[in-house]
Amino acid sequence: MFWKFDLNTTSHVDKLLDKEDVTLHELMDEDDILQECKAQNRKLLDFLCQQHCMEELVNLITHEPPVDMDEKVRFKYPNTACELLTSDVPQINDKLGGDETLLNILYDFLDHEPPLNPLLASFFSKTIGNLIARKTEQVIAFLRKKDKFISLVLKHIDTSAMMDLLLRLISCVEPATLRQEVLNWLNEAKIIQRLVELIHSSQDEDRQSNASQTLCDIIRLSRDQSNQLQEVPEPDPLLTALES
Repeated sequence: MFWKFDLNTTSHVDKLLDKEDVTLHELMDEDDILQECKAQNRKLLDFLCQQHCMEELVNLITHEPPVDMDEKVRFKYPNTACELLTSDVPQINDKLGGDETLLNILYDFLDHEPPLNPLLASFFSKTIGNLIARKTEQVIAFLRKKDKFISLVLKHIDTSAMMDLLLRLISCVEPATLRQEVLNWLNEAKIIQRLVELIHSSQDEDRQSNASQTLCDIIRLSRDQSNQLQEVPEPDPLLTALES
């Protein structure tokens, strides 16, 4: 049996993009949008990387969807938005990592009152984590300018996604010189001492549990890192603080 393949078939996404008034939500309703994005469909990426589209995508992953929506579809768009923003496509990484307006919209999620929505927190953490790995220098410089960053992450440490974010900062930054700068910055912010203070009966159980788990993971990651590097430029300040 012979199958005929039409190599010139146009995707539903391309057909939609030919419409003058197509909306982001219309495109996100298409099952193959993520596939087309990862395949670096030029027309789609140009559309997604428009300022208003990027702002809408970031808003979707950082703001609670309307409560009157059907629970089955309530987080459909935020989930798709997160998948698009973390699809590891250079054009999207460059736009998100290099635009302070977008980074500020993303960062403002930390200003929400606790408890954070755990699903949105996971979208936020995954997106920032991807940027830490892909647009390292820009994002680290941005976060270091935010005086309240460490305090806000610790404020929300009862949400496990914040624990993941801290660990990404410790383990995903390269090159080694920049990683050392980040470790020194976290140490100057007394991250270890503040995590230890959270393991206290006055704190709720989730905060105590996640703070202690974070400390355990910092020990493991720091020791793994020092074992892998033949020449360690200077001692790991977080490990030194813990061991003291």
